[in-house]
Amino acid sequence: MEKRGISKLDLKRRNRMQILRIIRENGPISRVDVASALEITRAAVTIITNEMIEEGVLVEIGEAPVNTEKLQKGRRKILIDINVNSRFALGATIDEKEVSIGLTNLNSEILDKSSMVIDERTTSKDIINYIIKASNTMIENSALTKDKILGLGVGIVPSMWGKLKIFYKDGVLDFTSFIEKLSGGLDIEISCGNAVGLMALACNDFKVQNGYQTNTAFFHNGNQVNLAIVNKNELSSDYISYTSMIEKYIVNPNGKSIEGYPDGSVKAELSRGAVLSAFHDIYSKEKTPVLYDITEGDKSKINIDNVFMALMRGDDSVKKLVDDIISKYTVLINNIAISHFAKKIVLHNYKLSDKQFEYIKREMVRYVSEEIIDRVTLSKLDGKNNFLGGCALMIQENFYSRGGM
Repeated sequence: MEKRGISKLDLKRRNRMQILRIIRENGPISRVDVASALEITRAAVTIITNEMIEEGVLVEIGEAPVNTEKLQKGRRKILIDINVNSRFALGATIDEKEVSIGLTNLNSEILDKSSMVIDERTTSKDIINYIIKASNTMIENSALTKDKILGLGVGIVPSMWGKLKIFYKDGVLDFTSFIEKLSGGLDIEISCGNAVGLMALACNDFKVQNGYQTNTAFFHNGNQVNLAIVNKNELSSDYISYTSMIEKYIVNPNGKSIEGYPDGSVKAELSRGAVLSAFHDIYSKEKTPVLYDITEGDKSKINIDNVFMALMRGDDSVKKLVDDIISKYTVLINNIAISHFAKKIVLHNYKLSDKQFEYIKREMVRYVSEEIIDRVTLSKLDGKNNFLGGCALMIQENFYSRGGM
């Protein structure tokens, strides 16, 4: 009869994974508290954590602070934490305008980074060669041995999949050909994924707050509007590949039409092209005098900074359109926050200054509660740091999911 069950190696990996998860979510913690959280014996935790300390995966950081209300007898608890410099990750992100590459430790602290501007003339071969060259240079400059590097994680935004010949196979994105081309010039493990989800993971705060893991909704603004959901510190499976489905959401019933989408959809009302088109429709010396003056009568100079400058100088038509766009975004954000129980809504690649963002939040309060608006924040990633999404993929797959082995 065939014997089935979990192997000793799998059991060891699972126990280590659970210990790393507890530390990641709670910060420095004692072995006693780890045992309590996982409901396993203190002796077992001690054996496992001591082995991980010997390997350099974990580190002891000293005694726990004294609780004056509950003075402890005997030995004080010794706190353990993840050694964030035990492993390192290379990451790359490819969007419509830039390829960004970087090297980080387990805490996403950047050791090196590089980027290349791309446009419609840039070929897939150019992108692949740049990633290979920049990655090898960073490995060489870091003086790290290969066993210290988890690998290279590459995030690619959906609008670039066609250019890089990445397609669905049996309902799943197939990166095989792309990875093979990179592997020809890199002697490290390579993984790929939807950049939107990976950047959402990079922006996620894994700490447990008030006993709960916080769900996050991540909006990416590019040639497409994309949404990723981080649910209980993991990417929601519904949003791993199909992040652009948010463009079919309705934000203005019976609103603008676009082929293949319902009337008043995100695609028709809030995509980058739709918003720019709306400004072009009202743009004239008579209707938008301040914006017209600022842009010197050149539509191509319409951008966020010039629009807000015109708004602050009292251009009524500009203000009316901006407030209309904000109201539709508020509908979208409110619906996502409620339907996904999202306690944090991250706006990525919107290129907003702090002052512009505060104006938008003040206008949003006209439509929904402050409690919802307080959840909205700007992404900590910018174009130059988007590679952190790729790093997050490697750290998750090749460190945490393997128990640091």
